[in-house]
Parts: sequence; C-alpha cells; structure tokens
Amino acid sequence: MQRKYRSKKEELHSSDHFAHTVELLSGAESMKRDFENLIKAEECGEVSFRLYQWKETTLSIGYSQEAISVSIPTVKRPTGGGALLHGEDLSFSFAGLREDWGKNSKNIYKNFMSLVLDVLKNLVPELDMSRYKGGYDDYFCYFYPTLGEITFKGKKVIACAMRVMKHSFLIHGSVFLSMSYQNFERLLGISAERLKERIITFKELGVDAVELKKSMMEVEKRLTL
Repeated sequence: MQRKYRSKKEELHSSDHFAHTVELLSGAESMKRDFENLIKAEECGEVSFRLYQWKETTLSIGYSQEAISVSIPTVKRPTGGGALLHGEDLSFSFAGLREDWGKNSKNIYKNFMSLVLDVLKNLVPELDMSRYKGGYDDYFCYFYPTLGEITFKGKKVIACAMRVMKHSFLIHGSVFLSMSYQNFERLLGISAERLKERIITFKELGVDAVELKKSMMEVEKRLTL
C-alpha cells in the first residue's frame, strides 16, 4: 500500500485526535493507543497528540527493559528509556513525522521539547532543557536528565522517551505534577531522600495542577498552528 503523507499543518487541522481533553485510562490501554498512533503515523502519515493520566498506580518500563517484581501493575512502553512510576503525573504522547521535526532523534527531541519548554516557561521561567546526549545505567529514569528532558536548576521535572521508525516517531512525556516520596520508597525501595535530590515536582514549584494541564493543552494548540 502506498503511504500518503501530509504536512504537519495540514494533518493537524484535519485530524480529530486533538480534542483538548485529558484521558483517564489503565496503563495497558494507554500504551496500546500510543502504539496504534505510532503505526498510523508510520503507515498513513496521521499524527496525534494525547494527554492522559493513569487509573491506578503503575510502573512503566522501556521497551528494551525487563520487568521487575513489584506489587503494582507493570506495563511496557513502546518507547525506550528507564522505568517510571505513574499515578501522580500527567502524561503526554506525540506521534509525528520525522520530516516535520528534524528527521534524526536529536533534532526531534530538541524541536518538540523546545515547544513544550516555551509554553511551560510562562509558569516557571527558570525551567531549562537538558542537552546531555549520553546514556545511564540506572533502571529508573529519574536520576539523570538526558537530551530533551525538562529540568529546574538541574532537577528533572519532565521525563521523556522516544521511539523512531522509518518515517515516524513517538515521544512519551511524564510531567511530575506531585510525588508521594514515601510511597515511592515503599513501592520501589528507592530512598525518598535520594529521589528528592534528583527530581522536583510542579507542586513543589507552586504550580497548580489545573494550570499545568491548561498549559499542556496550549502545547496541543500550538501544534495546530
């Protein structure tokens, strides 16, 4: 079947995947939808953006990771990166076309996450984007900000991961709305103090969850311009 690609602007104006809503689904259902959106982008040139939260506390792991034994549901993401605990975060996904965003992973991260950063700086002007291109050995992704992730004075506040195909890509993002550090320690055995040294949440920065959701919807709107 011949693929029919449309420009980013043409596709976004004609798509019904930009509904300005925050979905509440299980981790398995959200990962299924995100993967389906990646395939639609790859095979049909159809791009999509989602905002969602998680019905229950869930551990997501990168597609190349092996699951560990935990007392909560675990799902494998179609993107890479390290493991993340979900339930108090706001997640987003964007399935787009490489030709629209810089073709290689570095440029896609830089261009897309710069858009996110530009919007969120209206809430927290001190936010920055990590430009570290190396890897890390930790199973969890909290401790080392990597390329494209959003930070506040060196502490990670948005984690992201990507998967690139021939024509398309999928970016996942986890926006740290709030964090019950002691609960994190109880569930995953990682010191709350160690975690506090490496991440910060928007709640700790004085940003209301409603305002943050509105800002992420603004990101969605800018994708249609």
